[in-house]
Amino acid sequence: MDKGDLRSLVLDVLRKTPQTHFRAIENDVRRLSEAYEKRDVLLLNEVLWEMLLQGLLAPGKNSLNPDLPFVHVTVYGAQCLDGGAVVAHDPDRYVERLIEQTGVEEGSPLVGAVETALRSFLDHRFPAALILLARAAEQALHDLVDALIRRGRRDGHGIKRLQASTQDAMKLGPTARRSLAGYNLPDGLAEDVLGHIDGLTALIEATRTRRRRPRIPSADRDGTLARFLLFLDQCRVAYDAIRWLEGESSG
Repeated sequence: MDKGDLRSLVLDVLRKTPQTHFRAIENDVRRLSEAYEKRDVLLLNEVLWEMLLQGLLAPGKNSLNPDLPFVHVTVYGAQCLDGGAVVAHDPDRYVERLIEQTGVEEGSPLVGAVETALRSFLDHRFPAALILLARAAEQALHDLVDALIRRGRRDGHGIKRLQASTQDAMKLGPTARRSLAGYNLPDGLAEDVLGHIDGLTALIEATRTRRRRPRIPSADRDGTLARFLLFLDQCRVAYDAIRWLEGESSG
């Protein structure tokens, strides 16, 4: 089986049975998927150990069974499962949602930066994950500014300020914001786009000094996780704006 498919099945099992053990999980996965084969047990063990290292699971089921192979969903794991935050612990699913919501290609710079950021997050390298996610935010804003430049050329509007912003990541968001304010955006998009642009800009600012030099941010698990969860909607709205700019007729 594919590792991503196995991970999704395990998460489904844990939602129903938060106190269990390795072999019981295997039995449940086998019942859920006809594609599961005996040889997949090693890959399943990899998935379970990754969840242990990520803090979704911890050893032990109860006072009588406090050690491995018995496991239980941690408080953090339960919050992720109940609140949808577990998507960041399922990188394949996260990337699938990103591609579906933005329409970008699988091998695009945006997706590449997000995939690397997710790997860093799952390895508990939170500052590195934040830096890489900020790089993805920069790419999203670059794409938005490029769309604004193309639209400006099409409509005969001045684009010098937009072009200048592409040389300074800190200016991308504010410049895009000002430019979009001059368009008659649909109500739903107009309500969301400015706030989400500010969110992408804040992500970039978290990894830069006042002099715009790169810096290593302070970052913990919960704060970095929140950034990943917000990023999906921030990107969705940015690329909705790009599609509107490219599809809306002049005038």
